[in-house]
Amino acid sequence: MAPRTDQPSRSTNRRIDSLSRERESIRRILTQAELDRVQEDIKILKKNLDSIEERLSGGSH
Repeated sequence: MAPRTDQPSRSTNRRIDSLSRERESIRRILTQAELDRVQEDIKILKKNLDSIEERLSGGSH
């Protein structure tokens, strides 16, 4: 049998596949966290706009 110099072992391939899946999972988690942050920022902005509209309409006098 010829020595394997150019082919990674099965365990190396499995490890690469596992790391690739983990990376994709982490990417999804980070994307979701970013979306959650954006959603929270939108809520804060809406609250601020509601307050500004209230003041402009004279509702707080």
